[in-house]
Amino acid sequence: FRRVIYPMTGWVVRQKRFLPNWEVERLVHIPLSYLLHAENYARYRIRFSPNVQERVGREIEDFPCIVYNDNGEREFLWGATYRIVSAFLSLVFHFEPPDLNELPVVSTTLRGSYLGGKRKE
Repeated sequence: FRRVIYPMTGWVVRQKRFLPNWEVERLVHIPLSYLLHAENYARYRIRFSPNVQERVGREIEDFPCIVYNDNGEREFLWGATYRIVSAFLSLVFHFEPPDLNELPVVSTTLRGSYLGGKRKE
């Protein structure tokens, strides 16, 4: 992963509508208070599709994640976004997420299109 991410935080008072760009698949509004409850965390078990296995050198990997129910659909906050949010919660609220080995497992398969940065159209 050779990208550099510069996380920023702010307080937006009036703007209600945000438009994603090529880097963002969709926007999910998660209340800050939701992130401070250990029961909303899980272990995201990713099974890599065969073409991804060749690139990453493994079949399965576990990642910490936050599971959020957004209008009947489960959203998973994981990877770089999870690490940024976790660092913010630790710094500002002294909140530490539960240990990965103690979390319930949710599973998915990661396809090659994800690594290529291609958005679903």
